[in-house]
Amino acid sequence: MMVDDIQWMLGPEPKNLSPVWTQEVLQLFLRENGEQYSQESISNLPIPKWGGNLLLLEGTDISDPNCLKGLLWATPFMNEIVRVAAFSITSEYQNKGYGRAAWNHFVDSAIKDGFSKVQLEVKASNTRGQEFYRKRGLVIMNELQGYYSSGLGYMMRGNLNKY
Repeated sequence: MMVDDIQWMLGPEPKNLSPVWTQEVLQLFLRENGEQYSQESISNLPIPKWGGNLLLLEGTDISDPNCLKGLLWATPFMNEIVRVAAFSITSEYQNKGYGRAAWNHFVDSAIKDGFSKVQLEVKASNTRGQEFYRKRGLVIMNELQGYYSSGLGYMMRGNLNKY
């Protein structure tokens, strides 16, 4: 999807990640989103192996969990809705087109699988993330009190659109 030594790749289901890889995912969420999760919460995410399950990897040694630089995990949610459960990119790779590339791949896969809408949750303090989603046609549907341990969140929904 991107060239050079960093690229998005289809990922395994979270339940199939090794404990070392799961720990790397947990560190990514903590570092980039300020949220702390357990290994069990990651391994219990109902993310199937499909085009909405992507890992951003640096280098060619995919056996090394330190190569993880981002992820996009989405799952079928309701009849026409797919839910983005997690979308996080290491700060050094943000604003370089990697988020857009992952989103566009995810949208293509979701539309191909018969989905027409997307839903996700985003922290109220994550204004850059909200703007990213707004540019893709999502709108805030409601506030989520207590959803994030670190503060207010929003549920956003919209049609599946690229940018």
